[in-house]
Amino acid sequence: MKKCSLFIAVAMALLLLTLSTAHAGEKLRVGVLKLTSSAPIFIAVEKGFFKEQGLDIEQVFFRSAQPVAVAMASGDIVVGATGITAGLYNAIAGGFKMKIVADKGREWEGYQLCGIMVSKKAWDKGLRTIKDLKGHRVGVTQIGSTFHYMLGNMLEKNGMTLKDVKVTPLGGVKSMMDTVASDQIETAFMVQPFCSVMEAKKMGHRMLWVSDYLNYQIAVIFFGDTMTKDRKTSDAFMRAYIKGCRCYYDNCLKKKDGKTVRGPYFDEVMQIISKYTGRKPKLIAMGLNYNDRNGRLYAEDIQHQIDWYYDHGLIGKRLDARKIVDISFWERAMKELGLKP
Repeated sequence: MKKCSLFIAVAMALLLLTLSTAHAGEKLRVGVLKLTSSAPIFIAVEKGFFKEQGLDIEQVFFRSAQPVAVAMASGDIVVGATGITAGLYNAIAGGFKMKIVADKGREWEGYQLCGIMVSKKAWDKGLRTIKDLKGHRVGVTQIGSTFHYMLGNMLEKNGMTLKDVKVTPLGGVKSMMDTVASDQIETAFMVQPFCSVMEAKKMGHRMLWVSDYLNYQIAVIFFGDTMTKDRKTSDAFMRAYIKGCRCYYDNCLKKKDGKTVRGPYFDEVMQIISKYTGRKPKLIAMGLNYNDRNGRLYAEDIQHQIDWYYDHGLIGKRLDARKIVDISFWERAMKELGLKP
């Protein structure tokens, strides 16, 4: 329980550092990260899908996933769009009312999002596989983060546990990249396009892609209590979001014979993502994460995540996924759009 209290305290501190200043008005405040995985929301804003549904969206940007749940609980945002962490589950276990409603990014076979990068020095000494990680440091953003979860599950699939490695919180993606590149740590998780950039610039070596080991619902859309009670607004949001997902998928993720086929608006989508992430379109194109074409949640994965976090002492209560997942908003939106699940 002490660990859980620590996570919430850290999340509260991060919230004060990362939450953008709110402006008065009737805008619908949505908590997001400036990552490619937020592409469907960026697209829905820029292409007017939210406006078509009568919604005025204000994106509230954060630097990491943990504080988004705290912002939701405090009422600073009404929609969250970010990775699922121990912090989110702890917020729900603590009584905060919110529902997980849609997909916002997965580790999925055939798509490359997250990898483990190895420093040049460690690579030269033979650190090449998961089995080689025993006794070594592995950098993650935070304890209880999505990276922490990935690491634990991949180790378990290879007959190991978290006790076999030294999990090392480094705070952020840039810190992880810099620490590996300067040989200060043996390995750390990294997201695309930084995995490819590090390899191209000989700043480190990629050990693996997480998607080769796990199909995992890494990020979600979740609604706060206000949204779940306002069916008109929540359904309108979902309709616009689904259109954003389809635009992203059809132009960036479609495959033929195992190869990605770019859609007619690929360049436009790259420019939209670039506007919000500050990264060049060429780099963005190197790391396009998987998102379900219709934004459908990989719902069956949620209970597995809850059980894993609870079993590792990272959340204080074993939650019932059926009580925190609600795909009815998505189902209604699909029907209203005339689409089949």
